[in-house]
Amino acid sequence: MNYSDLIQSIRKRFKFSSNDSFHLEYSSPACSSIYLDNESDFKMLFCCAKIYHMDNVLVTIVKDIGKSCSSTSVVVDDCAEMIDENDYLGDAFKDGPQKFFLSDEWGSYLSHAGQKFESIADFRDKLRKFAVQSGFHYVLSRNDSIYVNAVCANRDVDHCGWEVLGSVASINQCFYITRFNNVHTCRGMIKNRSHRQLGSKIVRTCIESTVCLNLGLKPREIMSNFKSTYGYEISYKVASRAKKRCVEKMYGSECDSFSMLSWFREAVLETNPGSSVVLEVDESTERFKRVFVSYAGQIQGFKFSLPVLYVDGAFGKSKYKGQILTATGRNGNKGFFPLALCFCDSETEENWLFFFKNLKALLEPQGRIITFIIDRGVGLLKAFDLIFPGNPHLYCYHHLRYNLSRKYKNKGGEIVVADVLQKFFKVAYASTEKSFYFHLKNLRDEGGAATIDEFIREIPLEHWCRAFFKGCRYGIMANGIAESFNNWIVAERSLPSFAMLDQTRMKEMKMMSERSVESKSWTTKLTPKMEKRLKEQLDRSRVFRVIASHENVYEVRNDKYSYSVDIFTRTCSCVKWQINCFPCAHALAAIQGARLDVYDFIDPYFTAEYYRMCYSFPIAPLSNVDASCSSTEDFILPPVTKRPAGRPKSKRIASAGEKKLIRCGRCNKMGHHNKKSCTEPLNMLL
Repeated sequence: MNYSDLIQSIRKRFKFSSNDSFHLEYSSPACSSIYLDNESDFKMLFCCAKIYHMDNVLVTIVKDIGKSCSSTSVVVDDCAEMIDENDYLGDAFKDGPQKFFLSDEWGSYLSHAGQKFESIADFRDKLRKFAVQSGFHYVLSRNDSIYVNAVCANRDVDHCGWEVLGSVASINQCFYITRFNNVHTCRGMIKNRSHRQLGSKIVRTCIESTVCLNLGLKPREIMSNFKSTYGYEISYKVASRAKKRCVEKMYGSECDSFSMLSWFREAVLETNPGSSVVLEVDESTERFKRVFVSYAGQIQGFKFSLPVLYVDGAFGKSKYKGQILTATGRNGNKGFFPLALCFCDSETEENWLFFFKNLKALLEPQGRIITFIIDRGVGLLKAFDLIFPGNPHLYCYHHLRYNLSRKYKNKGGEIVVADVLQKFFKVAYASTEKSFYFHLKNLRDEGGAATIDEFIREIPLEHWCRAFFKGCRYGIMANGIAESFNNWIVAERSLPSFAMLDQTRMKEMKMMSERSVESKSWTTKLTPKMEKRLKEQLDRSRVFRVIASHENVYEVRNDKYSYSVDIFTRTCSCVKWQINCFPCAHALAAIQGARLDVYDFIDPYFTAEYYRMCYSFPIAPLSNVDASCSSTEDFILPPVTKRPAGRPKSKRIASAGEKKLIRCGRCNKMGHHNKKSCTEPLNMLL
């Protein structure tokens, strides 16, 4: 019971009309007359009863009649029920503190006839929230562009009289409630953990600001956050649709997103002079074909990153799917440096040609020989050879391992394939030709000469084995940088085309700014990771003895091996200096033996100065305040796509050949099983 319930009970019991005026009084051992005028006084009554151990309290009703008063009394006899049992219970049995939710205010959204709302949509939204918080359901007996009439869903069954009626005023287009009966005469209203009218439209208004800041928010996270913030449970489907509504409000529908690409191209070229944005549309059908994007800050900054590019493709996960082709560089601190991105309908030779042509237009003015790291995807190799004939390029080692493992499908067990891949690893990493042929012989013995020879004939040695590559590969063996970038934009890949490009741009812009600020605090000559690597190599070089042969040539020895180092040509007989483009321990021993500065023999791309220059060209922000006034009004239709059967995959499935080998804790063998799933027989010595 509360104060309002007490007043209503008194009026009903003593048949007071709404015009009758009265007040309440009660007494306690400390005071003979205490007024009872509001909810606070009512709570104080029970506090007094608890303090003075009163089982009941006599409340006097004083009725005001002109200048005289008449009085009667009622007994409030439930004081004992107000004793807080939590005072006598253990922590595990106490009621937790009441939590207040953001939805608590929804119950006050509808209050009286004549109430004003900004629009009819605003009224509908508040009506839904009011019903959810009040714990009832309603139906719309009339719902059009001017009038809304809602009645309780139990009207036909229990003849409930709850009703709200309103209309739009023609003068200001605001919505006004004209009739409102807020009394339910149906069976009790109970707030449940969920509500059938708590749909994606309501949830969208609640999570809009959160999704705007984090488009990578997953439906499961939305469900959990909504429960803790608003106190209601929503389904996965509602959470997913609510997020989709938020994105559509920010960027428009997925179909309209392609038309925004014309404005995006115009805006980027205006705010970022020197950028490359190429948009192609089928003239006959006006359907989107592909778009290539590279910002001026990335083009200028790439001059100071390593002369390598990781090229890869990733699938889009929006309604119209598509493919995202990327060219990603590598900075001097072992991080990725995005250079260019292409969004197209599919991964075909035509689209790869488009991508490589625009990429070549960016690289040619720089005059550097770029080493490409690619896979042997659909149309990629043929397009690359046409645009970059003779350019050094490497195949991703992990893709080759996968291709090799497929040669043994249904031909050998898991352990056999693991041993073959382990030996192939040694062949690929062989630094000299002698070492290559030695490990190749072991590989042929393990995997079968016919199978191995057939596999090696398909791939030229200079594209995958370290011993035969003549250029500077910076120790690169796999396309991991490209995979890292694709994983970095995994949330953006689920967005419509324009939203994906815009969100990726903002992410890249923020990353470049943060890295620029971070690098200004560095005090070392090299980047932190390369400085650490240099110190580790210097520690290893302390065990070697250096013997001068002639000018710039030294023999470096330890207790077991000797190495020949030429510090002028920057070569070592271990070949690691040439492969990694970073001095090995033998080279550092020779350099220090010659009393020279080791920093003079390190590639400038690894210096902190080059790193700072890499991020000294920012990506300028875009402003869309004048987007509606843009001269570009092209309407671009989405590409024709066919949805594949089954539920769309959100993550790339790793093949067996790409899975990392682990050592089983039971059989102690390398493979793809652990001690829980191990079925290998064990020879136990008793």
